[in-house]
Amino acid sequence: MYVNAAELAISEGLVAGYDEERGAYVVDEEAVKARLRALASKGRAVVDTHVISAVPPDLVDVVVVLRLDPRELERRLKARGYPPSKVLENVQAEILDACLIEAVEIFGEEKTYEVDTSGKSLEQVVEEVLEIIKERKGNKPGSVNWLEALGEEAYRYLAASAGTGSAGAA
Repeated sequence: MYVNAAELAISEGLVAGYDEERGAYVVDEEAVKARLRALASKGRAVVDTHVISAVPPDLVDVVVVLRLDPRELERRLKARGYPPSKVLENVQAEILDACLIEAVEIFGEEKTYEVDTSGKSLEQVVEEVLEIIKERKGNKPGSVNWLEALGEEAYRYLAASAGTGSAGAA
């Protein structure tokens, strides 16, 4: 079974409100956690989410954090029409390993893997994720380092004002 936690939260009203500035719903993490626990009684599932704390840790076998070159992430989010503040927030979070760190803190390093999806097809990413799930082998936390890979460009993103949504405005 596949569960997209954001779609689940919206379709079942498991939201705490709407953030106008970010143009996004605020997930009721406890409500989503309870719903995922109920779904788990039906069998195994792959849960797709960036709200990691909404997933019950005792139900998790493996965590795969998908990573993406922050420049590509910025292009994709802008193309989707996200507000500049949300684009910048997501790019900065990617550079600083925010989801990866949270995953390790909640689920432990032994269960957590990361996959750099940059320049890969959907099929390549799925194959890599399935290999991790089956074999418990893959890139462990820390294998992707955007601060190192982007150099000074990473620091421009991190210094950028949330109001501009552009790394060049720093």
